[in-house]
Amino acid sequence: MVGAGFSEGPEGSGAVLLEPAPGSLLVGELWHPDPSTLTGEQARQVLTDIVAMRSFLAAVEALAVERVRLACVEEARRAAEPGAGSRAQRFGGDVGRALAVSEVAVAEGIGERAAAKLLDAAESLCGVQLMVLDRLEAGMLTEAHARVITEETATLPESTAGEFGIECLRRLHTRTGRRRTPAEFRAAVRSLRERMHPDSIRARRSRAEKDRGVWVKPEPDGMCTLTAYLPAEVGLAAFNRVDALARSQREADPDEARTLPQLRADALAATLLGSAQDGSERSFEEVPAPAAEVVVHIPVGTLLGAEEEPGVLEGYGPIEAATARALAVAAPTWQRLFDSDDGVPLSLGRVAYRPSKGLRRFIEYRDGICQFPSCTRPVRRAEADHIVEWQHGGTTDAANLQLLCRKHHALKSLGLWQAERLEANPDGSAGDLRWTSPLGGRAVAGPAGRGPAGRGLDPTAESPPSQSDPDPPPF
Repeated sequence: MVGAGFSEGPEGSGAVLLEPAPGSLLVGELWHPDPSTLTGEQARQVLTDIVAMRSFLAAVEALAVERVRLACVEEARRAAEPGAGSRAQRFGGDVGRALAVSEVAVAEGIGERAAAKLLDAAESLCGVQLMVLDRLEAGMLTEAHARVITEETATLPESTAGEFGIECLRRLHTRTGRRRTPAEFRAAVRSLRERMHPDSIRARRSRAEKDRGVWVKPEPDGMCTLTAYLPAEVGLAAFNRVDALARSQREADPDEARTLPQLRADALAATLLGSAQDGSERSFEEVPAPAAEVVVHIPVGTLLGAEEEPGVLEGYGPIEAATARALAVAAPTWQRLFDSDDGVPLSLGRVAYRPSKGLRRFIEYRDGICQFPSCTRPVRRAEADHIVEWQHGGTTDAANLQLLCRKHHALKSLGLWQAERLEANPDGSAGDLRWTSPLGGRAVAGPAGRGPAGRGLDPTAESPPSQSDPDPPPF
């Protein structure tokens, strides 16, 4: 029913017809009337119809995702070999799931965190929550309501999960017959979960604490979102502390122009990065430069003030020239990347397995992020990978090297994903990478495009390592 081709609907109707793309396994046609001919009531009905269609597609997606998971488990079993244990440990031993997450992420063009959630939901819907899946497929349950059930089921033992799903469906409507909104439904389901869960809250809390962490998400216009997953009392105490600091700042200065949310953000930054000695929080402009390492790539013209070309904050993206210059002034260490032919050799051939520091730095700058499709992990903690494996005759040079995070390096080394470097670009920069999955999926990823391959860097050229490289290739 879904495809990529559009055409006109029934003659004279002004409708748009969505036709299946070539090779699509979803067969059928879907058309919508000309919006300009609809009354407000009819347009609202279209919205209601879309909700039902989304429910149906969510059910189909769950069935497909679960089939992908099972196929990946089988592929991982076939790839198992003596000596693969250390690589499998990177996934907690569950190579099949790691492969399935990567397959779903690439197929749907989403991040792996979102793909992992899809896998969890699909396994639940196609397992103990078949009744929920049936309601979803029939359009009797919205995707949002189904998500509430699968998320709240996640930590329930299988012996309880099935009954829990049935009880959840009984609470979808109030006693008066009104369907609860997803937010209302979650509150009712969460309360039910607490009553039905066979484990104590203490035991569940102990397991949940293992997932605590902090993440940063780049946002437009030089901003980001910082998220922390913490025990409830710790998170609330931290927020209350930040809120109290913000409110005290506002009360101390009647002319304070910042909003309360802005004051909270400034108080958080000042608390983490350094506070005023008298206990009063510094304004955002007074927050000191971060003591932790940040890496900024700055064009020479921007650094000298002759240009306003944006810099690149590693792990984030473009930042305004003034911010880049301010970070450069505060930087204790500079490392230059040349755009001339001077500098380190970018090809060590078969002389050494491991790239030199200069070659590694060049590849970090060129690639920017992990070179696996859909992955955005920064390269600073990535591993150098030979596209054509060293043991298969691959060379240690810029064209045959890429940077991959530990997870995707292991998936490639296990032979579950294959990578191929495409032809170099006309300007000499490295070509993209074509990846092929065990299930036949294909995707293209590539370098950030910040420098031509074959160019030098680093003012202190390093000599190629000796023929006797002390570190043997791990993969």
